[in-house]
Amino acid sequence: MDFKIVFIDDNMSETEPVIQNIRKHYKDADCNHVFQNPDKGLEYVLENLNSKMIVFIDWNFSGHYKKGIDLLKEIRKKTSLLYIVIMSANQLRTDIPIESIVEMMNEENFFYLDRSNDDFDSVISIIDRVRSQWSTKFDCVLEQWLLRHPEDNNKEAFSEVSTGKTFTWADILVELRQQTPIGKSFEQKLNEYYIYQLNRSKK
Repeated sequence: MDFKIVFIDDNMSETEPVIQNIRKHYKDADCNHVFQNPDKGLEYVLENLNSKMIVFIDWNFSGHYKKGIDLLKEIRKKTSLLYIVIMSANQLRTDIPIESIVEMMNEENFFYLDRSNDDFDSVISIIDRVRSQWSTKFDCVLEQWLLRHPEDNNKEAFSEVSTGKTFTWADILVELRQQTPIGKSFEQKLNEYYIYQLNRSKK
């Protein structure tokens, strides 16, 4: 499978029409990860940050103190790369406090899905937009390269000057996905390098 679609919703199961429709529409998607318990869902997501993944999270969990935004915050402590879709069947202004709306709007790689009308086209639109953005994200481009060129997985890509520790391309993909200091530093240096090369080529 090319990517995972995870649902964290206390009222949802794998037989839900929206999940069945996603399965039919995206043959390359792994849709077998539906969690009714928000803690279990969060645990799965945090343990699989190395995967290309879209996470749909319900805003409100019945009988549970956590809200969707609490899970969003926990995920963002680990990575800003993961795409999160917060879902609610109620109107934004009546169901979600304004301060929470502002917090969510300020998040990177975030979408809101209004489930009050069960419009599957809205789900398709979000997934297609994410897939389009994946095509230009460095971690996704690197992942596709390594899939096509597995011989490069264990080649040295980066060496940390202070410790002398070396990282392979496979290591770098993990560091990027988990947004570690090494991953962030590598991506920054790579961007600076390409800007430098582009400027040199125009002289």
